Amino acid sequence: MKKVVISGAIVVGLMAAMWPAGFAVGYQVKERELCQKVKGNEVLFKFSAGGIMRGENAEGTLRSSIYVDGLKKGMLFSLKQCFDNPKN
Repeated sequence: MKKVVISGAIVVGLMAAMWPAGFAVGYQVKERELCQKVKGNEVLFKFSAGGIMRGENAEGTLRSSIYVDGLKKGMLFSLKQCFDNPKN
């Protein structure tokens, strides 16, 4: 019984850690060249955000949908910060 509880806790812990891990990876967009291009340019920002939403998916990869959701949210959050801070 103990092994089942411990195994269940490990699985739940791994699932709970996927979204923040994906968000952290996606948040690194601000360190890329894309960030420099969208600063203050509303059209490029919209196309980039749409591309992120369409381009990232879990189908055909080993990534879970929870991880990909966190990745998308992290990328969009980072991209929004790039757009809002044209001075950086």
